This record gives sequence, C-alpha cells and structure tokens, in this order.
Amino acid sequence: MNWTKLEELIKNEPGFRIRQIERALFKNFYDNWNDLNDLPVKLRNLLADEIDLSINGQIFKSSDSGSIKALIKLDDGLIIETVLLMHKDGRNTICLSSQVGCALGCKFCKTGEIGFKRNLTFEEILLQVLFFSRYLKKINARITNVVFMGMGEPFFNYDNFLNSVKFLNDENKFSIGQRKISVSTSGITEKIRTIADENMQINLAVSINAPNDEIRRKIMPVADKYKLNELISSIKYYIDKTNRKVMIEYVLLRAVNDFPEHAEELSKRIKGLLCFVNLIPFNGNDIYKRPSIKKINEFKKILSDNKIPFTQRYEFGHDIKASCGQLIFSKSF
Repeated sequence: MNWTKLEELIKNEPGFRIRQIERALFKNFYDNWNDLNDLPVKLRNLLADEIDLSINGQIFKSSDSGSIKALIKLDDGLIIETVLLMHKDGRNTICLSSQVGCALGCKFCKTGEIGFKRNLTFEEILLQVLFFSRYLKKINARITNVVFMGMGEPFFNYDNFLNSVKFLNDENKFSIGQRKISVSTSGITEKIRTIADENMQINLAVSINAPNDEIRRKIMPVADKYKLNELISSIKYYIDKTNRKVMIEYVLLRAVNDFPEHAEELSKRIKGLLCFVNLIPFNGNDIYKRPSIKKINEFKKILSDNKIPFTQRYEFGHDIKASCGQLIFSKSF
C-alpha cells in the first residue's frame, strides 16, 4: 500500500475524513475500500482505483501453535519473511524484516547466505504489520509488540526504519507504544549513538555473540569494522542518554563461543552496564552446531556467579524455519 500516494490523494479532504480513513485502515484493518461506508461513493471509488489494499502473502503455521511465518511478495517480485509470535500471556509480537536479504553475512544466519537485495521502504515494513493485524482481527486479537529482528540490518536502512517506528507509534495509526518496540543491530556503532540522540523510548538489542574481537570476526564479518571496545562504548553512550536497559544478544555456538572462559570474558566486558544477556542456543546449519544442555547451563551459571542478568530466548517456529537466524528468501512462492 502506497501511504505517500494516499496522503496526496486525501490532502484536501477535511480532517475528519482523514481520521476516518486512518481508523478504517490502521485500527479496524479493512482490506476493501467498499467497506468504508462512511465515505462518499465518489471518494471510495477514487481510492479503490488508485490504492490497492490487497497484500500478496502466504502463511505457514508451526506445530508449536505459537508462531506463524508469512511470505510476502512485493511489487517487484521480491519476497520477504515476517513472523508472528503468539505468547500464552496474550502478547502478540511481530518480527519485522527491514531489508530483502542482508549484506552482513554472519556465519550462523541463513539470511546472510542470500546476500543483500535492497532496502525496504517504510511502507513495505508497515505492510508486514498490516498483514498480521488483519490476520489477528479474525480472532479478535491485536499486535501488542514489534521487534525489528527479521531479515536485514535495520540500522543500514535507518531512515525507513525510523519512519516506520514513528508510524507505528502514531496514535492515529497503529498506536503501538515505543516501549513495545525493539530493534536489534549487529553493532553499527554510529547508529547506536544516533538512535540514542533521537530521544525515543524503544528497546535496543545488540548482537554481540562473542567475548572478544578474534572470535567475533570469525563469525561476524561486520566485526572487521566495528570493534568490541567501540561497540561497548556506544552501548554505554546509549544507556547514559536514554537510561534504557540494553539486551545483549549472544548466539551460543558449540566449541566456538560457549566455553567457560568465554562466559567469564563476556561478564568482565559488560559488568556494570545497564543490560542483560539474552542467550540464543544455535538453531543449526552445516557449519556450526548447537551446544549441549550441559554447556548452556554452565555458561548460565558463570553469568549468574558474576551477577550478570540473563534470559534464554524461548524458541518458536523451528519446524517452519521461523526461528532466529532461519529466515531466508524463498523462491517457491
């Protein structure tokens, strides 16, 4: 849906008409202009001719009953993936993609295997939210949380990412609180400082995945440019500016970054920061393996002994390749 074009079409309409359209699209989630019975027929026909409300998507449901993956075909034929996580406590979290593919090439992430295709427009980012909002409407539910943790590096598409956050937060649009929105970055230090200066209340997650630069470079090519010392410095800057707790994401890879000494080194690096570690046991590919439960528990114990707060990411959608690091461009749409 072309929101910019829609704004141009209705710019001369009275304010109450614009509010009616916004309410219909972003609160009632109508997908057909004919359903907007409070609009004049002439205006409805014009909008129907100029703005297509349909979304070309396919849904795949996981056997865990808590996750649904959608493949959405864009106007140029490219495909993105987005995931809905339905929690037992009533939260409905959407995991958004910000790019088609990804340029970073992290060794543990399937998305990196396809390389970078292009950035998504802010409207294509919002398209994902609209798709699942319409889905949830059928069961009288709504999206409560948004995480930019799908395909791509959000901070390499910063302007469209930021515009989509503002749109999501707008009380006349989706009206999702900033504290319900999270963004994950591989550690683009200058953008961490930039988002800190935006005076927003969104949540920041930083994918560190290693306690030192040597290991990090082996699994994350982006570490050649963004060194850990500078990354930690940018995180401190973010915390000082926002007073917001940062999530440190750490993908556990067997015999790579899961040894006790790695847990000790990580603890020393982040001790004293307003943060917590989110441990993500690897989902598996041909290169790396998942650590044993014993290794995972040993790692957690060392964090605990060092008084480092941590959580272990709950796993959704492994059977439909919707878990962390599994999103990859599908050619079978």
